[in-house]
Amino acid sequence: MLSAISWGAGDFAGGLLSRRSSVFLAILISQGVGLLGAAALVAISGEAQPSSQSIPWALAAGVSGVVGLGAFYYALSRGTMGVIAPLAALIGAGVPVMVSVAGGETVPPARLLGIALALVAVVLTSLPGGESNDSEPRRVRVELHELPLIVVSGLGFAGFFLFVDQATTAGEAWWPLFVVRLAGVSVVLGALLVFVLRASRSRGVGTATRSVLGLSRLRASHLPAGRLIALLLLTGLADLGGNAFFLLAKETDALSVAVVLSSLYPVVTTILAAIFLHERLRPTQIAGVALATVSVPLMR
Repeated sequence: MLSAISWGAGDFAGGLLSRRSSVFLAILISQGVGLLGAAALVAISGEAQPSSQSIPWALAAGVSGVVGLGAFYYALSRGTMGVIAPLAALIGAGVPVMVSVAGGETVPPARLLGIALALVAVVLTSLPGGESNDSEPRRVRVELHELPLIVVSGLGFAGFFLFVDQATTAGEAWWPLFVVRLAGVSVVLGALLVFVLRASRSRGVGTATRSVLGLSRLRASHLPAGRLIALLLLTGLADLGGNAFFLLAKETDALSVAVVLSSLYPVVTTILAAIFLHERLRPTQIAGVALATVSVPLMR
């Protein structure tokens, strides 16, 4: 649950940051601050260096997670998140559960019911609203060109859960987490370089960089320095906290339960938006929150 709360808070802060700058900056801050935090955890814990078998899995987890996040945010930038979010969330949480059960993990009937309710809760919380008008009717179907984004985003999140589980089978936790963040930062910086080089063909590198990162929009938002720093730190540290709490959770119980409970983060983001942004909860979101509340004790 701490993992879900952390990831939900990180998504909330990252969403606010992307509104004031760009999705690129939000992902870069999330991965960069998380890398520094993971390095601090390694230094404080004094954990031995990871085994040679865990490093490739950790690298794969980092790449998979960032690719999934990038596809998810790209969907948001195209205005299709309302359709992609519930399906991506279902794939991201459902695939690891199916893999775990197929691998021999025993799940009691009550837990299976809790897992099912939690997955439905995530979908209901992420569904688009019922508002519509003549010019922009409500989207209720998936367009063919959106399927790759759905698959990439959902499998990216699922891959993170599965790969990071393999990376920590030998008992290490913080070193693999650092490698995960290192891989994520590398992918983001590589993508940033590609976008900047493409944009710099018609303008200077400095202008292209500011445009890609949305620095002009951030400056125009006139966000106080204190709030900006808090937003940056929350975006990165909360995402890191989600990863760290998930690693701790999966070591204490079944992987399927840890994946599903931590995947309730959209519920947390929705509640935070209602509290701080005064966004009105839709009936489907209220039902999702209620189902999530019921599902938690069933998975104990």
